[in-house]
Amino acid sequence: MSYDLRTEVMGRDPVGSLLFRFSMPAIVGLLSNALYNIVDRMFIGRIVGSRGLAAVTVAFPYFGLAITAGILVAVGSSSLVSRSLGRGDRTRAEEVLGNAFLMAIAGGSILLLAGYCCGEQMLTLFGASKLVIREALGYLRIVALGMPFLVITFSMNGLMRSEGAPRWAMGTMLVGTMTNIFLDWLFIARLGWGVKGAAWGTTIAQAIALGWVLYFYRYYSNLKIRRPLLLRPKKEIMLSALAIGVSPGLLEISFVILLILINRIMGGLGGDLAISAVGIFLSLDSLFFLPALGIGEGAQPLIGFNYGAGKMDRVKSIVMMAIAAAAGIFSLFWVIVQIFPVFLVGLFSRGDADLSAMTVRGLRLGYMLLPLMSLYIVTSYTFQALGKARATFVLQVLRQIVFCFPMLLILPRILGIDGVWLSFPVMDLSGFLLALLMLRMEMKRWKIPGENDETA
Repeated sequence: MSYDLRTEVMGRDPVGSLLFRFSMPAIVGLLSNALYNIVDRMFIGRIVGSRGLAAVTVAFPYFGLAITAGILVAVGSSSLVSRSLGRGDRTRAEEVLGNAFLMAIAGGSILLLAGYCCGEQMLTLFGASKLVIREALGYLRIVALGMPFLVITFSMNGLMRSEGAPRWAMGTMLVGTMTNIFLDWLFIARLGWGVKGAAWGTTIAQAIALGWVLYFYRYYSNLKIRRPLLLRPKKEIMLSALAIGVSPGLLEISFVILLILINRIMGGLGGDLAISAVGIFLSLDSLFFLPALGIGEGAQPLIGFNYGAGKMDRVKSIVMMAIAAAAGIFSLFWVIVQIFPVFLVGLFSRGDADLSAMTVRGLRLGYMLLPLMSLYIVTSYTFQALGKARATFVLQVLRQIVFCFPMLLILPRILGIDGVWLSFPVMDLSGFLLALLMLRMEMKRWKIPGENDETA
């Protein structure tokens, strides 16, 4: 057998059970990763107050840059690994793994240096006011120490899933998150370190999560990070991985730019209070979107493996089932937002009526068309799994840059703060329509036994 049982099941077991087994760990892992910042904001918002929450919020685009670096490495490398394993080429998969590790180290180190050398300039660009920039800078310089840990962990987790070990990937994030929650409680609630306590909790937790990753690849992975491969980086592998990862990476960069624009626009319209509302909105945004993203991540290696093995009937079944599951999750969250917005905001704020009112309105306006995002997310992961970098680029960048950015620049001039919130449903609708068109075109190319081209 050219590849082991753990990878073989991706092309053999029932699609429904496979999607569940791969998606659940991805969902838990993504939510756990998001909780690094969400828990920070909960403790800071309820203990330090809205000014501390604003300081953490303006630093959030820096984390977006780290996620961008991780996506650039993980998405393309995961696609290469899953397709290599589908062909039974373990040697190639290990070469990709070693090169991905090197790229992750480089990306994290660059971010660490940027945080220390250009932290104040970055925060000013991100929308920090004179009232919060000192506190925000203290936070940013501490979390900068954890950037190499974060980028490596994020990248290697994607590769864990590609070789059929989603539970280990989930464990990485659970270990980091549980550590971060405990340290936030210790440093903020007990020791009173405030915003800096949140930063130290996050950095230490990321280092411990990286330890879990290295333990997996040392003792349990079927693919090894081998020293000879680290000493012989391959330009062809790196460029191939980055070519696939550049589209979702550009999407994340555009999201970082979006965050910066929102911070600056909201700061100009409503001051630090409005930026605090953005912080709460984005925290809940992570909770709402990441389960669907987890379904996409869980489906990606399954799609890539079966596509590499030529099993197009299974590819189609995985895609359709993933869309249905994501739509169900988004619909549930839409109902929760409409019924319990005050409770959701109360998780991050205590006794601030103005902040609560502003954020509640933002939630109801911003998530009007939330269920439509299911098709867009799964389609994006499908193109990534198939290695179709150009299609991924068109889908993601058109939605965010061509449709959302102009609305974000125009609507606030007409509607004020409401215009910021309404830019989100515009983005959701445009993403749905683009994904519907592009996925239908792609599926018509799939040759599935027993089906005519018109129904394929």
